[in-house]
Amino acid sequence: MLLALALRLVNLGGRPLWYDEAFAVLFSEKGPDAMLYGTLTPVAGGAADIHPLLYYGTLNAWMALFGQSPFAVRLWSALLGAATVGLMYLLGRDLFGGKTGLMAALITAIAPFHVQYSQEARMYALLGLLLIAATWCFVRGDPSRIQGEGKELHTSSRSHWLWWLAFGVLAGLAMYTQQLAAFYLASLGLIPVLRRDWKLLLRMAAGVLVAVIVYLPWLVNLPGQFDKVRSYYWLSPPNIGQLLLTARSFLVVNLDIPAPGSMIALVGALFILAFLAVQVVLAVRRPRADRGALRLTLWLAAAPPSLMWLVSQIQPVYLIRGLLPSALLLYLALAWLFTRGGLPRPVAGLIGLAWLALAGIGLYNQYTWATFPNSPFEEAAAAIGEQWREGDIIVHQNKLSALPMVYYARALPQRFLRDLPGSGEDTLALPTQAALGLPADETAEAAAGGARRVWWVMFDFAERQYAAAGRSDLEAALDWLEGRYDKTGQWLFNDLVVTLYADEEGS
Repeated sequence: MLLALALRLVNLGGRPLWYDEAFAVLFSEKGPDAMLYGTLTPVAGGAADIHPLLYYGTLNAWMALFGQSPFAVRLWSALLGAATVGLMYLLGRDLFGGKTGLMAALITAIAPFHVQYSQEARMYALLGLLLIAATWCFVRGDPSRIQGEGKELHTSSRSHWLWWLAFGVLAGLAMYTQQLAAFYLASLGLIPVLRRDWKLLLRMAAGVLVAVIVYLPWLVNLPGQFDKVRSYYWLSPPNIGQLLLTARSFLVVNLDIPAPGSMIALVGALFILAFLAVQVVLAVRRPRADRGALRLTLWLAAAPPSLMWLVSQIQPVYLIRGLLPSALLLYLALAWLFTRGGLPRPVAGLIGLAWLALAGIGLYNQYTWATFPNSPFEEAAAAIGEQWREGDIIVHQNKLSALPMVYYARALPQRFLRDLPGSGEDTLALPTQAALGLPADETAEAAAGGARRVWWVMFDFAERQYAAAGRSDLEAALDWLEGRYDKTGQWLFNDLVVTLYADEEGS
């Protein structure tokens, strides 16, 4: 756990906050009333936003105690990630024994994918913690699954029901954290049905009832949020390649790693998974006590991504970071491979070296990433601030650069152009904008508001994207700026372009 915390503190405040993180901070600081208004207010197509509010509520309380620096707002996730490592030990110990539990904790501590979401001011570290805790309660509530040291700690039948009560509370809280938890919980719920274990099904039904009671206050809002996803959402139906990308992300990191690192990462991930598959096939043919535990582990690693992929063919919701709990079960399966999989030592050493190489690639990219979406917003804001004149205004091409730069430069007046209404990118509804106090503008002229000097901020790939999509709204904004002002300076901060437009008096 100390190793996990150390790896999650590396450059924790150095990498720029990206849009989702800036939104989390700016939204959470407004308090419960504003968050409820910005989430549940009806708009055309459904509720204003799709996320429940447990993480935002905990972040609000955390910031009240520790402030809003990048290090502080991410530290909450880092601590949740380190705590998850401890839970991975407990789960691995109960399923396979203490040696496997320690290996699962070690792999999770180092895993770049888990480090990535333990370094983000978002809800995914909390989601992983809650669902691993719920899985542990599921195992503790089913004593037939417990091996080794764990069996000695499981003594009374009364305690079974306490574990199912805890399971229900944790499952309900996971749904308050991120509703994609439903795919993992559905996979858990199918286990007693597939095993035809009706006694376990009865026990689990009690836990599910508790979960429904816990989640019921929010459940009534779910139809409106689902309508929002169904009406317009930024995701597209995933193809089969998305499953390969998911496997690579689980074992490396969920970033667009440049070549040749991306190809090395994919081949290395498939190499490790191939060895795991072969040893699993051999293991299920051997009469060993951990076969049921291994099936459980592999099921929870594979079923949620598969189920999410299938549902996304009809309604796209496939989000790799929402599958973080399944990645944690994959790490447990790898721990089994190293400790109980029957590998010859040279082969185990080779796979271990391959895993460490993938971890090195992932951690390096995670710690040093400085392009989209983590573009150098703080650097750009500081450069603008050094040349600021009274009456200037910053206008952003869209919200993706606006919210991070508002976070880094709150004193500077900033505006941004709204997304194309009804498009998949139109995710920041008017009530959410009102809750943030950051209304979007229809046109560059409205955003500029007659200012003498306009600092225009956009990504260097924006024009190519708009041209590929056949959209002319960005071109119209640039035409208006260049017709109204003179271009007096331009600066490039990695993939972030800042252009100063000024009229004659401003020049």
